[in-house]
Amino acid sequence: MRLLRCALAAGCAVFLGGSTASAAPERPAYALILANNTGTEPQQAPLRYADDDGARYHELLAPRTKEAVLLTVLDADTQALHPGLAARTAPPTRAALRDALARLNARMAADKARGAEPVLYFVFTGHGKRGPAGEGAVSLLDGAFTRTDLYTQVLASSTASRIHLIVDACDSYYFVNSRGALPVAPAQAVAVRETLAARELSRYPHVGAVLSTTREQESHEWSAIRSGVFSHQVLSALAGAADVNADGRVEYSELSAFIAAANQGVDDVRGRLEVSIQPPALDRNAPLVDLGDRSRLGFLLMPPGLEGRVWVEDARGLRVAELNKERERSVVLGLPATQRYFLRSTGREAPFHFSREGAVVDAGGLAWRENTFAARGAVEDAFRDRLFSVPFGPRFYQGYMASIGQSPVADEQQPDLSP
Repeated sequence: MRLLRCALAAGCAVFLGGSTASAAPERPAYALILANNTGTEPQQAPLRYADDDGARYHELLAPRTKEAVLLTVLDADTQALHPGLAARTAPPTRAALRDALARLNARMAADKARGAEPVLYFVFTGHGKRGPAGEGAVSLLDGAFTRTDLYTQVLASSTASRIHLIVDACDSYYFVNSRGALPVAPAQAVAVRETLAARELSRYPHVGAVLSTTREQESHEWSAIRSGVFSHQVLSALAGAADVNADGRVEYSELSAFIAAANQGVDDVRGRLEVSIQPPALDRNAPLVDLGDRSRLGFLLMPPGLEGRVWVEDARGLRVAELNKERERSVVLGLPATQRYFLRSTGREAPFHFSREGAVVDAGGLAWRENTFAARGAVEDAFRDRLFSVPFGPRFYQGYMASIGQSPVADEQQPDLSP
């Protein structure tokens, strides 16, 4: 397959599209990431890692986009882990959000004028809450940002040809969807139905949504990875771990199956995620990411033979991608080329780095060494031992898609592993 042939070719700087790529419209991407540790309600305890997740989304998306905007207040620990990033952020306020949207919409309108199809990632990590009328909202520094705000200020006014919504927050389903709204007086019912009808994804077929909860459920953080569990899984998937057919694209169905596999072994219902992943109705096979796009990344190839639960940790001690790999499957991860990394599994590790942007490292040739490290608290045993305990690959994916009655991505081709 082209992706793997390029990965193994010593002179291949980036994964290139086929001969038809020139006929496809350009799809420049932009990212607007909001991350806020504080909530608007007195009973909402501050989160620890929403700002860390915002920084990780920025690191993942910035090399793949024309502009990535991060609205957050990084705490001292996060600023130490991401030197210089704080100077490039603004607080997550309504005014900062409005200004960022105006700038990005202007850039995307210019892209459209020259025939391109711009893509917008709208990402939120932080507190969420379902209000007394059933409307969901997320917390900005200066108050709640409601579902009405999302539809009127973000979706309806956007100049993007495609939008990927990614929300990691309590009650995130109700921030995007109106199902389950609380009853109102009969005299208000018609007005409420008309208002809600304008705030449904069905009115925006170019929008896809990746939401951390399908019900009134808390989101979970895990100190061992300095991250929300859902965001860690999404970030791992978008790095390439969910690319089940090795075509370099991560589609919504692949992300959904990857998260299902990652959580299948979690026995404690308090830690099990019930997510909502809705592809854009206009193109249900639209990729969330495409490693074939030119970007400022390095690429780690994990060939057949390498199997089991593995993760990539950078020199800062941050776990940037994790998966449980089926033995026969090949995986390519796209990672920022500026860091030094360790490929790890239980009891062993292999250091590696990228010599330049676009460089490919073959994990099959890495030198492994023994490594032992202590667990970080018995309270996290369920996450440490059971997350990613189920292998993910074509076998799991095909079974998962059959179980939900949906069409899978194109069948995996046997990769041509010759250089």
